Amino acid sequence: MQHYIGRKYGLPAWILAILLVAAVGVVAVGCADDAEPAVTGAGGSVQPIDSITVSGEGLVKAGPDEATLTIIVETDAPDAPQALDANSTQMTQVLERLKAEGLAEESLQTANVAVYPNRRWDPQSGEETIEGYRAQNSIRVTLTDLTKVGDVFTAATEAGANNISGPEWRLADDSAAVTEALDKAFASARSKAETLAKAAGLKLGAVLTMQESSVAIPPIMYGTRTGGDAASMESLKSTPVNPMDLEVQASVTLTFRLEK
Repeated sequence: MQHYIGRKYGLPAWILAILLVAAVGVVAVGCADDAEPAVTGAGGSVQPIDSITVSGEGLVKAGPDEATLTIIVETDAPDAPQALDANSTQMTQVLERLKAEGLAEESLQTANVAVYPNRRWDPQSGEETIEGYRAQNSIRVTLTDLTKVGDVFTAATEAGANNISGPEWRLADDSAAVTEALDKAFASARSKAETLAKAAGLKLGAVLTMQESSVAIPPIMYGTRTGGDAASMESLKSTPVNPMDLEVQASVTLTFRLEK
């Protein structure tokens, strides 16, 4: 190319060399002025930085508005039908007592019904024998009036329940807490992005993508109460049952455009 221009315009070689160097310099300066921020990628390739992706988390504590209890009635009998009949009678008494305490029908749901043999293993003979049958019926009680938790414990035990667990604190209406947690997660992610952009001498542009990674509200179990004797009932009456705050956790992932 250089020889072609020299022959066409009759220019000496040394002049052509100067013009060529000057042209290359102009192109290089122009590229430097318009270049995007870049990083060195794999294999030494230069890749432009035009966006940044960050994650943020938000945590909000909220008082529960719902409690659930699991009430179990277990009965033993020589055969399976007798065990089931006795269990049905005893569970009916428990349900009637709970309704008398003001619990609605829809708040009492059957969770499980089972009948199984009581097996006994003799370590000396190595033989297993069946010593009667056990029937088990469990119901799940949902309470929106949290002040009734202690009363339900006592009433169910007095009516014949011999195994009660809970309460399990929950958040039925979580809209306000979830919104607040997501707001905090977004603010956290944006703060991280601003810090990184500033360190690179850049500014944040528009949000390119937003993704809600997760929202979790794990329930909290208060504890378990068992037995049906007088001592157990007195313990239930004297033990305060106070709701525990739930933690609403949210996380988001954001991608921002980077600008000069």
